[in-house]
Amino acid sequence: MASDDSDGAYARRVQAGSREAFRILVERYEGMVFDLTYQYADSPEDAEDLAQDTFVRAYRRIDDLRNPDRFSSWLYGIALNCCRDYAKNVRRETYAFSRTENQDDANALPDERSAQDDDLIAEERSEQLWDALEELSSTYATPFLLKYRDGMTYKAMSKRMDVSVSALKVRVHRARKKLRTLLEDRHDKRES
Repeated sequence: MASDDSDGAYARRVQAGSREAFRILVERYEGMVFDLTYQYADSPEDAEDLAQDTFVRAYRRIDDLRNPDRFSSWLYGIALNCCRDYAKNVRRETYAFSRTENQDDANALPDERSAQDDDLIAEERSEQLWDALEELSSTYATPFLLKYRDGMTYKAMSKRMDVSVSALKVRVHRARKKLRTLLEDRHDKRES
């Protein structure tokens, strides 16, 4: 098996039952997945666990991959979902712990309550943005995330995705416009 075959060719082999093809895909994308999980995790060990969980989920769900040529975007989405699940669990544990601390202090200051309210509003906005991002195709969502969440330069994105810098700038611009429209529509629906 030549290791210079396309991702789609390997993904199709995995769907046909080849574990060796999946091993090659893991080797190709372990760096990308770890880079993402490391940004969310509290420790390198947690990042490794998240990366491993990503690949386990991908292997189990490979038959759900409808377009094998878009394997990298599909895998990135799985990694992102693993990271989101991790972040939600960490926030939930932290929030639950902080609530028990505040219950011990019956005279909680109003400033602390407003800070918690601000945190909840920010979390809600963040979830709305993630929901809107899920409506975008990976063609637009992936460059947007690499640019604004991961802080990558267009040049680095171009190397990673094998897409020209100018095309990536257009995709990020279109993603911003689409997200703005989606978020405004949702806001308008809640208002009415």
